Amino acid sequence: MTADAHPCSAERMLDFEAIRDDLTRALGSYLDRGRTDGVFHVALGGPGSVPDLADLDVPEVHLDLLPSDLAQPQAAALQALGYAASGERTWTHRGGWRLVVCEHDSAWRIRQAALRQLLMQDEQAAIEYRASFGQVGREAADEAFEAAATKYLARTAAFQPAEFVARELSDIGLPWMFAGGLALDLHLGTLTRPHEDVDVILPRDRQAEARRYLEARRWRLDACRDGTYRAWTETLEPPHFQVHARRADFTDALLIDFMFSNLSGDTWHYRRDEGVTRLLSEARRFTSSGLPYLAPELVLLFKSGSGNRAARGKDQRDFERVRPELNEEARRWLRNVLEARAPRHPWLDEL
Repeated sequence: MTADAHPCSAERMLDFEAIRDDLTRALGSYLDRGRTDGVFHVALGGPGSVPDLADLDVPEVHLDLLPSDLAQPQAAALQALGYAASGERTWTHRGGWRLVVCEHDSAWRIRQAALRQLLMQDEQAAIEYRASFGQVGREAADEAFEAAATKYLARTAAFQPAEFVARELSDIGLPWMFAGGLALDLHLGTLTRPHEDVDVILPRDRQAEARRYLEARRWRLDACRDGTYRAWTETLEPPHFQVHARRADFTDALLIDFMFSNLSGDTWHYRRDEGVTRLLSEARRFTSSGLPYLAPELVLLFKSGSGNRAARGKDQRDFERVRPELNEEARRWLRNVLEARAPRHPWLDEL
């Protein structure tokens, strides 16, 4: 997305909270339980939202909306708020900002958040970004500074969200572990990309204990069922397996995504095919500081895709980063499972 330069002084910085509240009132909040649509998250972004770069472009408001493709009533609600469509997923407000309707589950919004943090805090990076923006435009400048933004995040925040969650779960008395892209970074020992939420595996047959523990620690707990949030008050049965947890003081990530898996008999069972197993002692690894995480070959199995869905872009990039670090046993295990489940999978040639 390339933006035309637009004068915007620091004094014209947006009343972001008012904009967010207006969007939530007009479009509804997905966090209001029982809804199948609405606002999931809103963030300030773009170089125009950085005071030192405010003359480059108008500020942006990044809207994560469910569903992410606007329905006619949602488009009408935006128009009533003063927005006019200006691109496939962009709307311009007469007050002088741009709304970007992000694709849900896209990594773009969290990458933009990391870039903004770099440009807000590092004066030299902002100077260099300005020069790049002027030479190659917004989209190419963003891409050029993506690695620097990740390095800045790794240097300043590192694994703080994981450490926060580990402290919260320190007395839970259950065999839990980090999963997803964060688990891969824990295995590598460094942050390789920003993570919007924290994925955590808990045993499916001990949900009641987990719920009591988390409720006592004042987490808001939403069960993800059939495309909507419901209060988590009863045991989830397959195919349902997720609970989203939020709390006001958990500011380093959007939420904790608790995923309940079959860990019975000291065995990890692959949720999509419980015939695929691994001893829990092999599936659950630990960092040097004691953070538990799902073994990388098991994480990559989830990221390899399911059914007719191929690996997502971020999952493909995760595979390319982690594959060289897999030992022969891990490669052989993942190769054998993929050969049985997806004999034409493109990763097989690289394993």
